[in-house]
Amino acid sequence: MQSQILPSRSALVDRIAMQFDYGQNLITLVGSSGLGKSYLAESFLTDKYPEFNKAFVKLSANTKEFDVIHQLLEHSFRSPLIDQKLSLSENFMLLHDEQPCGPCLWVLDNARHLTEELALQLQKLATTARETIYILATAQQPQLLPGSLDIHIEPLSLLESKRLMTMFYKDLPPDEDPIFNTFVAEARGNPSVLLSWQPESQRLDLRETGSKDRVKTQWQWYIIALCLVLTASMVALVYQQEIKQYWAPTQTNTQSVATALNAQSVFEPSNTSQKESEVPGTTLQEQPPAALNTDEGEIAAVGSILSALMEAEKKEKKMLHNEAQVNQSMEPQDDELKVGTSENTTAIVSAERQPVASEPISGNEWYSNRTDEEWVIQLLAVTEVGIAAAFMAEHNDVVMRQFSVIRNGRTWFVVTSDVYPNLDMAKQAKAELPEALRKGQPFFKRVSKIKQEIAQSLGN
Repeated sequence: MQSQILPSRSALVDRIAMQFDYGQNLITLVGSSGLGKSYLAESFLTDKYPEFNKAFVKLSANTKEFDVIHQLLEHSFRSPLIDQKLSLSENFMLLHDEQPCGPCLWVLDNARHLTEELALQLQKLATTARETIYILATAQQPQLLPGSLDIHIEPLSLLESKRLMTMFYKDLPPDEDPIFNTFVAEARGNPSVLLSWQPESQRLDLRETGSKDRVKTQWQWYIIALCLVLTASMVALVYQQEIKQYWAPTQTNTQSVATALNAQSVFEPSNTSQKESEVPGTTLQEQPPAALNTDEGEIAAVGSILSALMEAEKKEKKMLHNEAQVNQSMEPQDDELKVGTSENTTAIVSAERQPVASEPISGNEWYSNRTDEEWVIQLLAVTEVGIAAAFMAEHNDVVMRQFSVIRNGRTWFVVTSDVYPNLDMAKQAKAELPEALRKGQPFFKRVSKIKQEIAQSLGN
């Protein structure tokens, strides 16, 4: 028998062999997809009737009728000469007359792809052949083969489901893990679903949806920023071109106009302007009358600018004088402030010297100080402390505690309720929990059990 087979499946193999021994030569193993019909048929072929000629044919939609006949006869006789024009039963009778083959065991997997003619031929050989022929077929529906005995295969129980997983997985979560229990219950005893367990992906992550949303929003912000940068660059290019078109004609005009007054004369003091007025009028008379008019207008503008600057300087000096008087009047008040601040500092220093109250006990130490007869309600068990903190913050209306243990080399953070003196009070408190917490299937745990887990994790 194959090495990895459950006790219920081994008993079913024995039951099929017993039916063959009772004289039923054609049996169909019926069950839904994924229950292990093919694996069970292979186990039966390997373990039972070692002296028989055995043939295993896996059928599919592309399998031809002659291919099935050829495989069955080739595994039953030595180098058979098969006539394609004859049926399965006729070829078997002719070959048996030439060279007797002995008893045969044929296994046909997925019998729904058999034709009606081939199904009738199998029934005929199972009942009228001069040799013992046992035929075992697998199918998802009953009564596919005429005259066949249908044996139904049932789903695995909860205990056998976990036992099957221990055969293929070395490190499984503890039985108290709610995620693992939910997965086993939802598999409903289907081996194909149970063997699709992925330990790394079967993990509660409350930040998964939030991270996806953050990634989407980040991409949106990147696209918006890129659009703004492109728009600003386009506006800058257009604005630059407009500025060039605006300043091009004005620059050419200013180059052609000659200045009527030197820039140095604007910044000279008034004495120099008076001296220039006393200069003999030969130079002034030499200039045209239009130039004289422009000089007088610009000199008047410069005078008005200088007078405005002098008035602004006087106002600034007056403001500085007023600020100095205000500062002198405020000096005694500063002394009072200094005295007040010194008193405050002494009060702060005295407050710092007072003893600080001790922090409350939490974590594993809190559970270690409780009595062994008390009970708690376990609400969550995860491998990331951030998820546990988010869970406790979300349900802050319920008093919760947290401890951490090491299992199989990984740190688990377990969130429980407050302690209760006995199990009855814990059950009453569980009934009063919010609906969101009761959906997580919380369960009861004794404080002595928690102390034992903490001690074991410290030993590791």
